[in-house]
Amino acid sequence: MEIETTKMTSRGQVVIPQNIRRSKGINKGEQFIVYELNDSIILKRVKNLKASTIDDFEKTFSSMWQTAKSKRITTRAVAEEIADYRRAHA
Repeated sequence: MEIETTKMTSRGQVVIPQNIRRSKGINKGEQFIVYELNDSIILKRVKNLKASTIDDFEKTFSSMWQTAKSKRITTRAVAEEIADYRRAHA
């Protein structure tokens, strides 16, 4: 495991260090899932998700999904919130 440091720009962008991008074959425009885990922020590459990765992902998020369900947060509500945020920050 390679460990590097990075910092956030004034626009909220975080750069993945070049040698990590190269070693993982990460290219411009690739997408990541971003989530909180305790006091950490986790990036998970969306490209080439495999069944085992999806299972791990579902386990990680199961408590979050249960909380969302108990609070009656719908997929539509999340999509609307994202759209509102994007309009406000465009």
